[in-house]
Amino acid sequence: MFEKYKRYIEITQANKIARRYFVMNSFDGIVTVLGVITGSLFSGVIDPSIILGIGVSTALAMGISGMSGTLIAEKTERDIELKRLEESMLSDLSDTLYAEAYRFSIFYVSIVNAMSPMLSSLFTLSPLIFSIFKIISDIEGIYLSIGTALAYLFVVGISMGMLAEKNIIMEGLKMVGIGILTTIIIYIIFGR
Repeated sequence: MFEKYKRYIEITQANKIARRYFVMNSFDGIVTVLGVITGSLFSGVIDPSIILGIGVSTALAMGISGMSGTLIAEKTERDIELKRLEESMLSDLSDTLYAEAYRFSIFYVSIVNAMSPMLSSLFTLSPLIFSIFKIISDIEGIYLSIGTALAYLFVVGISMGMLAEKNIIMEGLKMVGIGILTTIIIYIIFGR
């Protein structure tokens, strides 16, 4: 079964799309939750259970949005591709290996698109759990979550740099810069 799905991914080149979605949506998840954390901090809300609740709800919403949006968009794109292939081959391919592979790729890419912002968001929020259990203070949990977000952004930048064969440190620093810029903008708007 694994070999069959691996073949489907090769036929449709779904890994390229999934990789792009994974990086892009991990970035979205981190920056969004960074906005939740810093917005809460600068608005005077430092209760980790409130921030965690809002952050987890946001992560779930991003996952649901990512999956449903991708299912719709990828199905449309794959239907167009299959139809063009059928027209060029002058045959119906609906019951072929290619059609099966296209259907699988829609599901595969949708799962990746849903999981990437959820996992990155939950990882970013995880230090708040230590605050809830009073292992560290509330403010330490918030600052640790912000640091986790910036570190994760750096790792995403490095990953993108490796894929694009660019300077990985510069790509990592660019991502961290976006996180810092996000924090500054939120501070300007909500800082007391």
